[in-house]
Amino acid sequence: MMKISKRLWPWLILVLGLPALTAAPARAEKVRNHFDSDSVMRTPGFFDAVVLGVPGKAKWLILTDLNPPSAPNRLVQVEQSRPADSIAAALRRNYSFQDGSVSTFVKQGSGREGLILRMKDEKNFLVLFVDASGEVVLSSYVDGKAQELGRGKMPLQRPWERYAVTAAGPTLSVFFNDQKLFDAKDPHPVAGRTGLAATGPGEASFDEFIIEPAETPAQP
Repeated sequence: MMKISKRLWPWLILVLGLPALTAAPARAEKVRNHFDSDSVMRTPGFFDAVVLGVPGKAKWLILTDLNPPSAPNRLVQVEQSRPADSIAAALRRNYSFQDGSVSTFVKQGSGREGLILRMKDEKNFLVLFVDASGEVVLSSYVDGKAQELGRGKMPLQRPWERYAVTAAGPTLSVFFNDQKLFDAKDPHPVAGRTGLAATGPGEASFDEFIIEPAETPAQP
C-alpha cells in the first residue's frame, strides 16, 4: 500500500475538498412528519417522549383515523388519566429550532393539545395549547414557572384544525388555519427542541407536524 507523506495531506485536502473538513454546516431544512409510514400501535419514529412539570404517565402511539389530514395515521397521546399540570411532549429528534414556523393539525377532543418549541431544557420552553372550546393559550416557562404570553379563541368547526406559531427573535405570531389569532413576545428567545404537547387528562391527537426554518435567523 502506498504511503503518503504528511507534508502532502494539506494539498490533497485542498484539491479533493474532503467534506468532513471543508464543508460548511448545512442550513436547517423543512421537516414534515405525517406518521403514515409509522407502524400502527407503535411509538412514532424520530421522536423522544418526555414529561414536563408535574410527574405523570404518558403514552404515545400511532393509530388509524377515519379522515385525518394525511391518511391513514395519526399520532395520539393515549393516557387519559393525567394530572392537570403535567405536560406530555413528543420532541422531534436531532432538530434545533429558533426562527421560522412550527405547525400541526389537532383533533377535537377532551384534552388540551398543541405545540412545544424553543425548548432549552425541561424548565425553559414555549408551549401552545388549545382546548375543546377553541381557546388558545401561549405560555413561556422560565425556570419551571409559567408566564402567559397571549391568548385567543376561535370556534372549532371541523374535526381537525391547524395551528401554527411563527417566531422571529422575540416576535411570535399564533395562527389558526392560516388566520392570525394574536401576536406575542418571547422574553428569552433561544434555539431549542420542538414537538407536540398535551397537558392534563384526556386523549390528544395530532397529524401533519411541520417545521419550516427561517431563511435567515432574526437579529437579536
